[in-house]
Amino acid sequence: MGLCGRNCDKCNLKLNCQGCSLCEKSLCDRECKRCFSLCPDRSGSFGYLRQIGGGRIELHQNEAYLLPANIPVLPDRLTERIHVKDIVGIHGGNMLSSNGENIARVYRSKGLQEALNLERPVKGVLQFYVKDRTIEGVWDKRKDVISQLCEFPWAAVISPNFSVYEDAPRMDHLYNIKRSSIVYNEMVEAGLPAAPDISWYNRIDLDQWIREINTRDIKCIAFSFQTVGTDLRASNTYLNYIIGFKYLTSRISPEVRVIVAGVASPARVRILRENCDNKISVLNQTAYVQSRRGILAETGKSVTGEISKNKLLVRNVEFYDKMYEANEEEPPSCQNPEAMEV
Repeated sequence: MGLCGRNCDKCNLKLNCQGCSLCEKSLCDRECKRCFSLCPDRSGSFGYLRQIGGGRIELHQNEAYLLPANIPVLPDRLTERIHVKDIVGIHGGNMLSSNGENIARVYRSKGLQEALNLERPVKGVLQFYVKDRTIEGVWDKRKDVISQLCEFPWAAVISPNFSVYEDAPRMDHLYNIKRSSIVYNEMVEAGLPAAPDISWYNRIDLDQWIREINTRDIKCIAFSFQTVGTDLRASNTYLNYIIGFKYLTSRISPEVRVIVAGVASPARVRILRENCDNKISVLNQTAYVQSRRGILAETGKSVTGEISKNKLLVRNVEFYDKMYEANEEEPPSCQNPEAMEV
């Protein structure tokens, strides 16, 4: 018997569920109106899952997008007109309205180049690793949002990352993973160069993605290593993501490009390269953050007053370009997929 009160041996959700997650249902005070997640105790929860077609995902085919190893994320407008790179990362939290229901007016009226104050036209790689409030607005108004996204020049658009929290009920995982796949498919149907975000909790989730990637001949995916906090728990979560990343990439074609978020240091990117044969493109906001703090990436030291922040940004982007491209040229180590567990 699961925490949900259903007999696991007879439940028709077990194919995707694989039993209870490490949720907090046993400690629940049953204040459902204040709870963020779907739970079997909440009225209509099973209806929500049925409404979107259950927990099994299906993906539309996408294409092999031409992406660099380093994709610098520009979260804000630059104070001077410079050229950073032909392809830049766009943070969904800044491009979207706070409720996620529309593209921000400044982007729609000015376009990517003018909104960011760039010297040359660019193509963007849009990521939706944003607050839950924003992402829920995207879901509610996704037809409008997708239509507005078609107005911009994209190199790739990553499907929304609906949160899969470790302490949430398993039903919540299934619902959010399925929603991400639905929005991805709708983006493909609209003609956007979409890449599915591989959100997951356990191995059965990864196996679902692997099956679809291989069956549908998916050419580009996204994988996030973003964690909350910097404590030991966050460190352990990162190691779990590494295991999941290796499990996934060892079972899909090496022709699939992987857009990675949440990892920027050359040392960690090297670890990823050592654990897969796939080409990796890194969404890197570190170059921008370091430049705002006056830090030169290649030395890790402050050069405040010696060079403008925007010129420092260009230097930092060039540094990560070289480091990531060098990692890409190194041959990956041998893998033993059967030895990996998730």
